[in-house]
Amino acid sequence: MNRMFSLPLRFCVLALLTLPCMQQGFAQSDLSDTASDAYNATVTDNLPEMSSMPGLISGSADIWTQKTLTGDWGGLRTNLQNSGITFTGQSTQFAFGVDGGVRTLPPLPLIPFGLGDTSKYTGRGTYNVIVDLEKFGGLPKGKLLVTAEHWYGQYGNVSFNTGAFTPAVFGAALPPAPNEPGDLFMTNFWITQPLSEKLVVFGGKKVLPGAADVDKFASGNGTQQFMNQAFCQNPAFLLGIPYSSFMLGAAMPQEWGTISGFVLDPQDRTRNFFNSQGGGLYSKGAIVSVEVKVKTKFFDKQGDQHVGAVWKHVEKTNLTFAEPPPGVYPEPTVPGFPTLNDAYTIYYGFDQYLVEFADKPGKGYGLFGRASISDGNPTPIRYFLSLGLGGDSPIGKQRGDQFGIGWYFNGVSSEFGPLPQAVFGPRDGTGVEAYYKFQVNPWLDISPDLQYIHPGAGAIANDAFVYGVRANVMF
Repeated sequence: MNRMFSLPLRFCVLALLTLPCMQQGFAQSDLSDTASDAYNATVTDNLPEMSSMPGLISGSADIWTQKTLTGDWGGLRTNLQNSGITFTGQSTQFAFGVDGGVRTLPPLPLIPFGLGDTSKYTGRGTYNVIVDLEKFGGLPKGKLLVTAEHWYGQYGNVSFNTGAFTPAVFGAALPPAPNEPGDLFMTNFWITQPLSEKLVVFGGKKVLPGAADVDKFASGNGTQQFMNQAFCQNPAFLLGIPYSSFMLGAAMPQEWGTISGFVLDPQDRTRNFFNSQGGGLYSKGAIVSVEVKVKTKFFDKQGDQHVGAVWKHVEKTNLTFAEPPPGVYPEPTVPGFPTLNDAYTIYYGFDQYLVEFADKPGKGYGLFGRASISDGNPTPIRYFLSLGLGGDSPIGKQRGDQFGIGWYFNGVSSEFGPLPQAVFGPRDGTGVEAYYKFQVNPWLDISPDLQYIHPGAGAIANDAFVYGVRANVMF
């Protein structure tokens, strides 16, 4: 295993050491719009939209109209930003209830299910620092993203009371540390560096939701758009992938789109940088992803389509002997159960504007969709489909409102053994979600949300209705 990955790791290190020689003639103006899009996506995914704006401070003395709740900090924030250090903070509150859902608790303590017909409250905080490395003597356009996160209240909110494979309130289960409320975790330490207009390299510790299969109208971590994981990330390949770990990769922007790929350490590093008991980088295998994204112009409107694959060379529990889903996230195995070493998911996704606002460049709404097929064992979701409509609201476009409505389908594996079949009755799951995000002012948004879920654990759960409100405060 170590020999398998020692050569590519040495090559990556050598490439990073030789960057100054490669970049002697590279200037800021050399970066094309296409390269900038690919580069910005690796820095700002899952961050509030304002984090990619050139100026965070509105200059308004009115607390209701300034871009952040805490304002300019007496000029300090502007000075820091001009010096190359940008801070963004976000507090997210989830208040949700579920009617129906889990009716009988499973006899296995590894599964964190709770009974349905309940309501919960959860909060989470996210704190980001984006450093312009060029202003500190680095190469042009280089960025360092550092993120700290914590949660409080009820971990997962009502996600584990529905009986579904996909968490209904995804953002309330992040970071995945169910027994550590209030603890602050550094989940990003992430460097992105364009080498030319045709090559962007990145590496470091990274939050994985948002690293692949990104759709404009349905992605992220459940704090900005949809809340059910099925519309945030493809659940087929996300199962068994650590929330935060070390990654090396590159994106190659072209006029027609982008080719990208990465190699990920499968050990979860959410709680720390290096776990002395877990072994070194890639000592337990590797997760490899490649993706090709193509720009489209159907109906003379912007859009893109992408296809990709994720291969996991890491031990995962054989579903014939496991409960669904296998292991306790993010660990892909159950102690004492037989394992399989390889898993794959092939996926496709698209987003396509139907309406672009003439008076709001880059704003509008359209269709999105995802589809994937996996190995079926050890991956518990054999295939996945989703389709929906979302984007910027035509009703509240002056405020910046957003909306979305979508449908998803989880095709469960047919290889579960007698024990999980008897205890859980794994079955295909489906669901519908609709949300509307009111942008109350620049630093506050409130999103009512409604979901209907036909869960995947048929032996212990009934159909469920999930309803509630999410609120974001940018400070």
